[in-house]
Amino acid sequence: MHLKKYCPDYLFMLFYVFTFVFLQSCNTASKVQSTATVISPRINSPVEKLSSKTVALKDSQKVDVKLSVNHNENIFASALFTKYADILDVKPSELTNEKLYKLIDEWWHVPYKYAGNGKSGIDCSGFSCMVLKTIYNQEIIRGSSEMFKATDRVKKEDLKEGDLVFFRIRHGHISHVGIYLLNNMFVHASVKYGVTISSLDDPYYKKVFASGGRIFKDL
Repeated sequence: MHLKKYCPDYLFMLFYVFTFVFLQSCNTASKVQSTATVISPRINSPVEKLSSKTVALKDSQKVDVKLSVNHNENIFASALFTKYADILDVKPSELTNEKLYKLIDEWWHVPYKYAGNGKSGIDCSGFSCMVLKTIYNQEIIRGSSEMFKATDRVKKEDLKEGDLVFFRIRHGHISHVGIYLLNNMFVHASVKYGVTISSLDDPYYKKVFASGGRIFKDL
């Protein structure tokens, strides 16, 4: 008799406790998800290399950049530097110019287009001029041969980030240009790969390398 009388009360209490625990767990999971939304810069997977030193990557995997709810810019910068330090084969601490590598990431594998100026296509001198203007606030006449004439010569061993690198590809004339980064690596708009990073130590670029260039102080 007593068991039948109190059984409904016990069932009610068990249902109440179960519901309370379930709602608390859902609330905790929701908080964890809302505070852990950090996605690294888009990933570029390797496809084909001109040599072991040349980086030729394709934009097959695109990951949107999202910062955590507290907008911690250092998290993004760390992921960006780690990614490009691996490509350049240097330590992340050697990279300091976040704006430069963010720009490279945004333009990665934009296709080559002669006289192009935008994300639908850009050529080597157009890309180099854009980098110089956007990152270093330097302006220079467009065209690889014209840029060569408007810069001071710099030896390969004296190149610094932001210097220009010139190549004699067609008939011995200056016909290609890029921006030097670190560790003999440079970013450029390649005819085959679009905007990418390559090495001056690659046999092909080593053969056609002409000189480094630095903008005149009065420009």
